[in-house]
Amino acid sequence: MGGHIDCYTDLNSIYGYFGFLCLLEHADALRAHGVGVDFHPVYLPDLQQRSGNRVIWTVKARQHWLENYELPRSKRDFGVAKANPPDGDLNNLFTVGQTQLPLRALLAIKNTYPADVYNAAWRWLYRCFWTPPQQPIKEEGPLREALLAMPGHLSGNTKNEESRQFSAGDVDGIMALAKEKRMKDTLRRNTDEALKQGAFGAPWIMVRNSSGAVEPFFGSDRFAQIYEFLGLPYSPLKLLPPTEPVKANL
Repeated sequence: MGGHIDCYTDLNSIYGYFGFLCLLEHADALRAHGVGVDFHPVYLPDLQQRSGNRVIWTVKARQHWLENYELPRSKRDFGVAKANPPDGDLNNLFTVGQTQLPLRALLAIKNTYPADVYNAAWRWLYRCFWTPPQQPIKEEGPLREALLAMPGHLSGNTKNEESRQFSAGDVDGIMALAKEKRMKDTLRRNTDEALKQGAFGAPWIMVRNSSGAVEPFFGSDRFAQIYEFLGLPYSPLKLLPPTEPVKANL
């Protein structure tokens, strides 16, 4: 066994949120099997445009299906039933989804803090972006406020829910680094790398198994295939028989 998972995603992708939550939930089990997980910010609007992909909800029938069936089911399954686009309208993502600054802030955190803090920052900013009342974290002021409010217990550093992960000085440092050219270049390089791998959306997941083979996977519902590729033991979806005999309808 063993291997590595690289997940390329953006805060403005609800499916990226789902995929992130699933990987984070199973990170300890993956680590026990010798499989590492790393999250890479990419700017999804640029990736979609350059790959020629079309935003799925711009098709009216798919928007109706997403809003009324697919997203409510998926949000329930991934434990984030309250997640919602701003004002409940997917089209608002075209405006609020300009996430370059918070993505660069995540890169700054990754460059400065341990992996548990970096992963917790992803979880917190996803929550800020998707959970009402959403915070416009694409803007510097609300992003600063969000980072200042990030609970320390998310990274496991404390069990006190009142404690905060970052001080005002910490946030000043994160924001200063986020504005540097090297963070802008890193975000652009991540997006370029995902495009070279064939990415067209998020989450885009590149998996290397113990034999050194690498394959791409797309979406938040491909984890059984990922575990199979990695050669890991897992429980496949299986329909169970009824616990009591079913009476025939005569």
